[in-house]
Amino acid sequence: KLYFANEEGTALVPVSRSVEYNTNVSLEKLVMEQLILGPSKLEAYPTINPATKVINVTVNDGTCYVNLDQTFLTQVYTVSSEVTIYSIVNSLVELDNVNKVQILINGESEISFRESMNLNTTFGRNLDLIESQIPGNEQ
Repeated sequence: KLYFANEEGTALVPVSRSVEYNTNVSLEKLVMEQLILGPSKLEAYPTINPATKVINVTVNDGTCYVNLDQTFLTQVYTVSSEVTIYSIVNSLVELDNVNKVQILINGESEISFRESMNLNTTFGRNLDLIESQIPGNEQ
């Protein structure tokens, strides 16, 4: 399950995606690559600059360390800082072995994302940003 932005860029929309993948790539890195690719349908909107490169992704004691290049800091979509950060965090925490996420830029954590969110902390799941019902998808 991946989390992308709603149309306004103010909330997260869960999107289930099935992918075949090479077992040489960690599931955590695969999640990041899929988030960068963006949603395949119009029920959700991308949150991460598509030119962002994943330097590496590691998990240690339940914390997933996501090291991205500085392109990540250049936002090309109209989404809130929280929606971008928690699209990564909530998507990775869906994995069994991840409880928290630390985002690094070129190995550095002493960085602010869009001057509003400090990346020098670990982030846990945030359910408050998830949109409860996708418009047009009411059951």
